[in-house]
Amino acid sequence: MADHDHDHDHDHEHEGDHGHSHDHDHPSVLLRLHGTLMVIAWLFFNSLGNTVGRYFKKTWTNRQYFGVPVWNFYHRIYMMACWTLTCAAIVCIFVDVQGFEAHAHSIVGLATFALVFVQPILGLMRPAQQQAQSAIRILHALLGQVAYILAVTNMFLAIGLEAAHISTVMYGLMAGAVGIHVLAHVAFNVLEYLTRRKGGELDVNKDASFSRWRKTALMVQMIALYAFTIANVVFVWRG
Repeated sequence: MADHDHDHDHDHEHEGDHGHSHDHDHPSVLLRLHGTLMVIAWLFFNSLGNTVGRYFKKTWTNRQYFGVPVWNFYHRIYMMACWTLTCAAIVCIFVDVQGFEAHAHSIVGLATFALVFVQPILGLMRPAQQQAQSAIRILHALLGQVAYILAVTNMFLAIGLEAAHISTVMYGLMAGAVGIHVLAHVAFNVLEYLTRRKGGELDVNKDASFSRWRKTALMVQMIALYAFTIANVVFVWRG
């Protein structure tokens, strides 16, 4: 009888080990949701918000949405979507791991979140002094670029995490999304250069030169990023 009980307990130990191994092989829904939200927030919404905020101040000049210039309206929508999804992703991972584990991915993630959290505050600040306004605009833009670099770097780090069980194919898909982001910046800077070279006074009721090309480039960027974002999300859930 004692031997039988011992064997029974031994079987339970194996079942427990097997159960633990199963959980290890298949990341939790919250972990995958964390990755999904971050991919959508940064590869799609942040990249587009960055583009609109940086290159479209002289496009849609004769239109406003809710009393806000169109470029600023879209910039806020995209960036608030990024902010909301990032906060939700942070909640998901803290609930999943039930605490903080200090490693490269978690540390860079918290640094990114800290930058993201203050960005809306900086974006809405309107000090009376012109010099202070310029300083805040530069700081807002600089921290935005740093946050994007940290977020993308952290997603590359996440692919290498054993617990994530993500195929290395995602390295290529991530690089593709970043490549689209970089190419978009190159294209828009070329258009900015052409606009300055053409010169002439800007009519407040008329878009700047090459605005139609900017709108076309933005649509191409949006479609390409959408495709890469979906592909990356698929690989987050395939593990």
